[in-house]
Amino acid sequence: MRTTFKVSAIALLVAGGSFVAVPAYAADLSCAGDIADQVVAGNLVVGADVDCVAGGATVQGDIIVEPGGWIDATSVVVEGDVIATDAYGVLLDGTSVAGDISVYSADSEVGFLYLNDLQVGGSVAAGGVDVEVTDTTIGGSLTTQEANYVDLVRTSVVGDVSIDGSAWGVSIAGAIVQGNVTVSGSSRDVLIGADADGAPDAFGNTIGGDLVLSDNTANLRVAATTAHGTIELSGNTPAAAFGSGVAAGEVVGDFTGTPAGVPANGDQAIAVTVPAQAPGELIWSLEGTSALVDLGVAEEQLDHFAADGGIVPIRVQDTRAGNPEWSLTAQVSNFSAGGDPVSSKYLGWTPEVTDAAGGAVAGAAVQSGFVGGDGLSTARTLASAPDGHARSASVVGADLELKLPLETPRGTYTATITLTALS
Repeated sequence: MRTTFKVSAIALLVAGGSFVAVPAYAADLSCAGDIADQVVAGNLVVGADVDCVAGGATVQGDIIVEPGGWIDATSVVVEGDVIATDAYGVLLDGTSVAGDISVYSADSEVGFLYLNDLQVGGSVAAGGVDVEVTDTTIGGSLTTQEANYVDLVRTSVVGDVSIDGSAWGVSIAGAIVQGNVTVSGSSRDVLIGADADGAPDAFGNTIGGDLVLSDNTANLRVAATTAHGTIELSGNTPAAAFGSGVAAGEVVGDFTGTPAGVPANGDQAIAVTVPAQAPGELIWSLEGTSALVDLGVAEEQLDHFAADGGIVPIRVQDTRAGNPEWSLTAQVSNFSAGGDPVSSKYLGWTPEVTDAAGGAVAGAAVQSGFVGGDGLSTARTLASAPDGHARSASVVGADLELKLPLETPRGTYTATITLTALS
């Protein structure tokens, strides 16, 4: 992996990061196209057959999606409800909805409700659409009616889960449900903690109440699931097939396999779902409000002009799986004052690590080319970290030393440091 960015080395004017106020809307906002980082004081309304992409918005009212409308909202905060009727689709990826989510389609089978990495304060209800809920917490209940299919993955539900009449199947894996779970009337695979062959899913389910499976007419598999109440089975054709890892306080109805018991009354169970480790990334940022390095006024010595200073410290954060090695190198452009360039070989440095929590090691010192060598006119290592380094951030910097020949023309010179991350 190779990524680069540039920062000023000396006396380069950098456009400031002045504060820009986030616009606030005093009434409802009709969304068509893209909105981002906006505060909507009222409702956000997605009109009929309109597409709305909202990234980072805060909606102080409700999100309302009219027939044929589609909203794609990422990192959105909704202080009210999300309501959609006969919409093309609702996708909410990240952050929170304080109220309820209600998505119903009476006349279409192309609608969808996709929730990912979301905190929902209220309940979620959907009907007649595709439903996918992943890595989400629901403070109320989850209810679907005649949804095309329902996928409930790595999600916590404080209330009950009720899934009825899903013609294209149901998959529940990694769910932690404090109430009851009911799945009924499905005519395709119903997979509760299991794959289609009955093997346990990597993400099992924990149900605080009952698991009720009734009137399902296709492949019904249960594995890696604990119900602290009763597993109730009725009207399923074929009968439910239990794989490994099924436990319940009691099982009533027809099934194959051998379930186990659950902890005795009075004991408490603890459940947590651990997702796969994210790929992570190697990122860095400047530790300061300016990217300008000011070396001041060079002082005349016996045989050269001299100036010194330090680069803006850089925070390096590596969250990649496996903590692979990385290095951060730098190269400086020639100095320019509007006339002939002056070689950057005259600039040297001494790297340092001021915070080594992430396992960073300072690169070697490089002398000014006035003494000998190419200085920073060629790529030099500022810092690096070995394979398996600590999983944290490091802060690195460098003291700069500039030695210019006495015949250097007078002027205010600028140059640019280009940093490159290698891994």
